[in-house]
Amino acid sequence: MTAQDSKPNSVLSFFSLSDGYERKARFVPAVLSITVLLPAAFSLNVPLDNWLTAIVAGVGLYAVFALGLSHLASALGNRLQRQLWPRWPHDAPTHVRLSPNDSTCSKQQREQWYAAIRRLTGLDIAKAAKSQEPIEIQSIINDALTQVRNLLWRSEHASRLQLHNADYGLARNLTGLRVVWVPLALIGTVTCWGVYGFWGTGFVAALVSTLVAVGASLLAYCVLPHYVVARASDYADSFFAAMMALDGASTAD
Repeated sequence: MTAQDSKPNSVLSFFSLSDGYERKARFVPAVLSITVLLPAAFSLNVPLDNWLTAIVAGVGLYAVFALGLSHLASALGNRLQRQLWPRWPHDAPTHVRLSPNDSTCSKQQREQWYAAIRRLTGLDIAKAAKSQEPIEIQSIINDALTQVRNLLWRSEHASRLQLHNADYGLARNLTGLRVVWVPLALIGTVTCWGVYGFWGTGFVAALVSTLVAVGASLLAYCVLPHYVVARASDYADSFFAAMMALDGASTAD
């Protein structure tokens, strides 16, 4: 659903959260981070589920909270991105595949990409590669990818690219938010067992919260980082496929 499909009086629309990427890549991870507190909320009879519904609906001041959560997700996602790829953007999958020394794809494939980029942007990566100047090669690759990305923005050839871009954003931001939802899960577990210890109620909630905390910790540090890398690779695949489709259409014209 696009922004035009949203209700015209939506507060989230005003805050630019009605865009598909914003919702999937930023807003959804932020809301999911809070859900780890549901067992504790149930144990304390706190209507967290009602608050979450209001946040998702973007009602009143909850829309401001939603905006804050989304920006937090983006900031922590970018932080994680720099941890996974310390030389970002030069060690990002799209950049690495265009490097003359990369071994993840064939030389012929890379030459096809170089030719397409030269036709689309006028930048000659192959020529820069002959200079054997690493900084210049990195700069031209980055400039070329930036220009191609701008050409692909809202392009009819980039539907799969947009999907994988949102998938990557969701995985990256959710993983970046682990510094929030793992501690929240642990706090929720302590709270639930505290309630059970003092009042003798909420044993099921305490058990569920324990499983959530253990599962969240394993997911955060053993599973999701690899998932982010895999989604980044999918994005790179879609990026070059969209670029070649755009080049083919431009050549045909």
